[in-house]
Amino acid sequence: MQENMLKKKITVGVLLFFVIFSTFSTANTIVENNSTLTSNGKTLYVGGTGPTNYTSIQDAVDNANDGDTIFVYNGTYYENLIINKTINLVGEDKNTTIIDGSKKGNTIHVISENSTITGFTITNGSLGENKTSGNWFYAGIRLTGSNNTINGNKIQDNTLGIFGKKVTNITIYNNEFNRDGIVFSLYDIENEPIPFHEEYFIHNIYNNTVNGRKIYYYKNQKNINVPNDAGQIIAVNCSKMIIKHVNLTNADYGCILVNCTQCLIEHSNISHEDGMLWLIHSKNNKIQYNNISYNFEGICLDCKSTKNIIQYNTISNNQILGLIIEDRSNYNKICKNDFIKNNQNNPFFQVYFIDSFFNKWRKNYWGKTRILPKIILGKENIGFLNIPCFNFDFRPAKTPNNQ
Repeated sequence: MQENMLKKKITVGVLLFFVIFSTFSTANTIVENNSTLTSNGKTLYVGGTGPTNYTSIQDAVDNANDGDTIFVYNGTYYENLIINKTINLVGEDKNTTIIDGSKKGNTIHVISENSTITGFTITNGSLGENKTSGNWFYAGIRLTGSNNTINGNKIQDNTLGIFGKKVTNITIYNNEFNRDGIVFSLYDIENEPIPFHEEYFIHNIYNNTVNGRKIYYYKNQKNINVPNDAGQIIAVNCSKMIIKHVNLTNADYGCILVNCTQCLIEHSNISHEDGMLWLIHSKNNKIQYNNISYNFEGICLDCKSTKNIIQYNTISNNQILGLIIEDRSNYNKICKNDFIKNNQNNPFFQVYFIDSFFNKWRKNYWGKTRILPKIILGKENIGFLNIPCFNFDFRPAKTPNNQ
């Protein structure tokens, strides 16, 4: 009898040890992973008829703690939110729960990590109607905190839909973009060359649409033929990708290649974008036979994008520049393109280069018949000095190449 009692005590003791150990381990996990805090927080309500409900989403955010959920009832909320806590921001219905930034800046700026935004229409993140280099990167959702999730929203009519600056591990899925898109960047204002870090472009992006067409996000792939139902294409660390016969319009940056090699973009239309066709740290790619028009800028070769070929494209009516080559993007070839009516302020400067060298320009058409070589202005930044530099298209085409 005593022996049986002893065995029971030992068994109970062992069970208690494991329960205590398990609890201790779980507590440590909660401390180490802030995302688990969301299951422990309280819920704050915005709108609706509850006597303690907030009328402003920002007031609820300001009074929330890490791990809380903020539930927003249907309605239109004219706010420019700053989220600086780990919260779940949940709308009652994405079609009727609207956050409107009133074109006074970012509609939502997420500074915190491990937050979630779901169930909203997010609109009018911008600074007025006219885009300039100073207000280019305002967005419906601006992310400067990592490990956040954006899902199940309508994001529309912002300067940029979702813009992430130097962030990692962002999850974006089941969103509907209208006249907007997804952009990640190393910078928003360029003052000096920015070191390239691939991790700022590696995210979890799936099941999103733009203007009813699919957003294709590829990473670490090769030998891909992109379907022609694409509305936006983002490729990171990919090679030998073929982008052909696609129509990329009203998607902010229709096509972004990051650290990509030997890719082909041809016979496509990239137009009416708030951004451009953007190559970042990409080399040995070919861009040819495309119509690239009515964008903020036409093409940007950025951050050591070298040895690319740009040929036989019609690049026209882009607001700022038809082509900009910058940040040590060297040894590119720009041949037999038609540059027409780019740069609304000064059509003489249809293209420009910054801190980039040994690029070759041949037989491009510059909007009118030319006999003399075309001077292509650029600059080199040395400390606080901007030193003018020049390239030449010594044999410009007298008539359009692509008509």
